[in-house]
Amino acid sequence: MTREEFEIYVDHFNNRRYDDVLSYFADDVRVQYFAPFVIGEPEGKVLNGREAFRESYEHLHSTITETMELRHFLCDGKNLYAELWTEFHANEDTEDFSAGVLKKGEDFVATNFVLYWLDEDGKYKDIRIAHHEVHDSSEAFLLK
Repeated sequence: MTREEFEIYVDHFNNRRYDDVLSYFADDVRVQYFAPFVIGEPEGKVLNGREAFRESYEHLHSTITETMELRHFLCDGKNLYAELWTEFHANEDTEDFSAGVLKKGEDFVATNFVLYWLDEDGKYKDIRIAHHEVHDSSEAFLLK
């Protein structure tokens, strides 16, 4: 996959074209989210399969606008690495946001590292998401 092809995927995601997003996924895709780096804390969230991803993101995007911008990209044909500037804007109070409660009008901005393992057809088989840095919400610019 090229950077340009991945940018199309990001555009589908940013515009909530879930069918197009899911066309990049293997049927049995596994998506793992960061876990708190604290002894005794539970493991991060895991989504198994395309429909679990769709349900999770449709729920998230019902209260929050999420926008990503690709910063760094590496792909060797089997694995893909992306560093994404990610902004979340609460359109209403959101109690179950993964980073904590967001009140209507609040922003959460982070840099995320995402690793994608590709299957033999070039589809995303395994996706692992971790945050690298949380930014001051005044740095939000994609949602403005």
